[in-house]
Amino acid sequence: MSHTPRQDRRVSRFHVTPESEDAGLFKNGMTQVDLVLVPIFGKTARGDITVRGYVDDTKEVSVVFAGRRKSDFSGLKQELRLMLTQANFSAAQRREDPPPLKTIRLPVQIEGSWRQRFERDASGDERRTLQFLAARWAYLDRTGASVTAGKRAVQPSAKNLASF
Repeated sequence: MSHTPRQDRRVSRFHVTPESEDAGLFKNGMTQVDLVLVPIFGKTARGDITVRGYVDDTKEVSVVFAGRRKSDFSGLKQELRLMLTQANFSAAQRREDPPPLKTIRLPVQIEGSWRQRFERDASGDERRTLQFLAARWAYLDRTGASVTAGKRAVQPSAKNLASF
């Protein structure tokens, strides 16, 4: 099978409006979900940030912080990294192995949209994965203060509907 480069149909980032960005991200409607996030970070092919999360402490999902919300993610990332550092420091003081990353958990309430992705595993079989695209989120930081970040999803106005 020959390799054919994918065509990039994305609009230049200079022409993306909040309405068009959110229309592309949140196609399946908005919902609020309670998740626990662990300090396992990644990036998508488009440069968006991903964090591993769990629904009901069992179902693994990938939480995506995309577009203009990437800059809002820095506080949450800092909180997760601090939790990781504290857990590792505490284990080192007790002369124990560092705790598994999956045990370092931060409860977060996130408003966003679900989407499914199909990925091939090592054996070549397709595997369904869930992604949650984050718009806004709230959590309690290490001092107990409530932190909210992100941006409410912008609905396209009637005059801009024709451009979609």
